[in-house]
Amino acid sequence: MKIIPANNFCLLSLPAAILLLLWPSMLRAQDSITLDYCYRQAEATYPLRKQMDMLQNSNTLKVQNLNRNYLPQFNVNGSASLQSEVTKVSIVLPKGLPALNMPTLSKDWYKLTLDLNQVIYDGQATQYQKQVEVSNLSADQKSIEIEMYKLKDRVNQIYFSILLLNQNEILLKSNRERIEVKDREVLSSIRNGSGLEMNETLLQAEMIRIDQQLTETRLDRSAAYQMLAELISHPVPETTVLAIPRVISPDMVFDDKRPENELFNIQESKISLMQHMVTTRWNPKVFAFGQAGYGRPGLNMLDDEFKPWWMFGAKVTWNPWNWNQNKNEKQMLSIQGDLLKNQQETFNKNLKISYQKDISEVMKVRELLSQDDQIIALRIKISRAASSQLDNGVIPASDYIARLNEETQSKLNKEIHKIQLIKAQLSYLFTLGKL
Repeated sequence: MKIIPANNFCLLSLPAAILLLLWPSMLRAQDSITLDYCYRQAEATYPLRKQMDMLQNSNTLKVQNLNRNYLPQFNVNGSASLQSEVTKVSIVLPKGLPALNMPTLSKDWYKLTLDLNQVIYDGQATQYQKQVEVSNLSADQKSIEIEMYKLKDRVNQIYFSILLLNQNEILLKSNRERIEVKDREVLSSIRNGSGLEMNETLLQAEMIRIDQQLTETRLDRSAAYQMLAELISHPVPETTVLAIPRVISPDMVFDDKRPENELFNIQESKISLMQHMVTTRWNPKVFAFGQAGYGRPGLNMLDDEFKPWWMFGAKVTWNPWNWNQNKNEKQMLSIQGDLLKNQQETFNKNLKISYQKDISEVMKVRELLSQDDQIIALRIKISRAASSQLDNGVIPASDYIARLNEETQSKLNKEIHKIQLIKAQLSYLFTLGKL
């Protein structure tokens, strides 16, 4: 795989600022998957994604209920009472005039009413409540988006661990094959009486040690494949080839695109809305009302018969003084806004620290990779000389094994550095929200 050097990095105009050129370029069959495919599968099948529609449906119902604040409200009320005394009218007339017979009211009263209340003006309280609910929806959905974005980092960790384990297995097998060849040569020399049995024993022990490493590698890789399959909710057999991605990233300039900052902006906007909503409590409110009823007595208190009645009207309510409760609530919201800004500053501070760490890692791995070929060439030269010396009985097998392991490790280091460079570049893009 060809790694794009630092001076060949270019600034792209792609929406995500990243192009994963696949190796092979497309998902061809069940025996090969790509990192981009894992991203898409993990995001599409992660259970948290279902909450997006749930939150939207819940918000729609909340806004519908708030809209019903403008609809007339009906209440049916009924009552029956027995009282110890009722209103009596006593008029003393001059002598000679006939007495007045005033009606006597019953002490048991009955009332059944239908009451209507209609909001005419609520001081914009409902309007701001709806805006707050929309802001709540945006914040909740953005929080889910943040968690979904973090999935990419989890995919990276598992995906690249498999790639590293694969490279380790390839080199371990190659190392074992070379030791097997050397073991046969030593056995042949022993039969001819020119070799030492200790050398053959050392080679056998080294092959067993490599077998242990291969077993450990296979088990670790098997676990990683299972974790990847669970994360993307799709079977990933251990025979599946993981394509090594090539990364074309933008220039290493701090350009924050993290969704967390979008969430901070939404939350700041929500606090501003809530401050306006507190202000609406000072606004006067206008209502229309109506009542239709049947009972005894009716509106005419001197009529002791069951009668129907009705009335309509309007009323205004205004509370110009609430002992500074509104003022205190605004101050509390202002403090929440300051806390939110502090959280954002802390997040961006940590983000810049991670950004510097990512740049340092990329530069370090590039530097190591630039020296790997030189180290490998020297290690090959040394191990070949050690092989010849072992054949001639100049050194024991343990020295040859040590030189061979050093050569193998140098080759493994190069493959590890290749994969680490890709992973470091992706980590850099993830940190800036561009992955």
